[in-house]
Amino acid sequence: MKKIHVLTSGLVSTLVGLSLMGCGGSTSTEQTVLEPTVKVIGTVPGTLIEVFCEDGSYYSTTSVQNGTDQHPFEIEVPLNTDCRIVMTTNENEPDNKVVTPIGIVTVDGNSTLFRAQGDVDLGYVDLAMDREFIVDIEGDGVSDEVLEIEVENGLLSVELENDPMDQDGDGLLDVYDNDDGDEFCNHDDDDDDNDGISDDEDTDDDGDGIADNDTDGDGISNDHDVDDDNDGLDDDEDDDDDNDGINDDEDDDDDNDGISDEEDDD
Repeated sequence: MKKIHVLTSGLVSTLVGLSLMGCGGSTSTEQTVLEPTVKVIGTVPGTLIEVFCEDGSYYSTTSVQNGTDQHPFEIEVPLNTDCRIVMTTNENEPDNKVVTPIGIVTVDGNSTLFRAQGDVDLGYVDLAMDREFIVDIEGDGVSDEVLEIEVENGLLSVELENDPMDQDGDGLLDVYDNDDGDEFCNHDDDDDDNDGISDDEDTDDDGDGIADNDTDGDGISNDHDVDDDNDGLDDDEDDDDDNDGINDDEDDDDDNDGISDEEDDD
């Protein structure tokens, strides 16, 4: 099972050191700079909401139980960054959960990719609660069809020629693809290509003959990923970029790509 750590919804901040000169000498302090975000809200029938962005950032939240079949949710996503939404019902039941990729239909077109330009209300998202109500050829619980939602304001549909989150161009996030066609999608599979080598040790998880460079298995190579281990910390601030328990100062291979840091340009 892939280790995707939750970056809870909220403002993303970075710490910038500032040197201040005064009459009595120099002092230093830290100032928090808030990255711009917008809110995406809506209601769902009890759900995990995940947002994956092209820069490797990851956000998730769960809807609030309110005694009805329309549970509200709110999640903050980065402004003007290309992202995808995936929603999962029965998320705590491995054999029954239903994963649904969300498509956005706007006045400018429709796409599984969106770019947030302001706060947006998705309204009620009528998700399937049972696998019998989705098209699922592999039987892994991931819908092979995108659920399209019409949105009037706040989101812009986006098409990327080379989408880092969908390298095979099938319209689904690579992390929720099923490379070996078994009953587990890549997200829940310890051996994506069924070659007998655990993904933690496999240098080519998807068996495409191209060496992987993707520590957190989110489909975005480390050289394009702002958070290699999906722990919610920007790599510039993270003391353990590959989440292997070894501090970067003592780690000869910070991104765990099999190339020593002295020889690695990424």
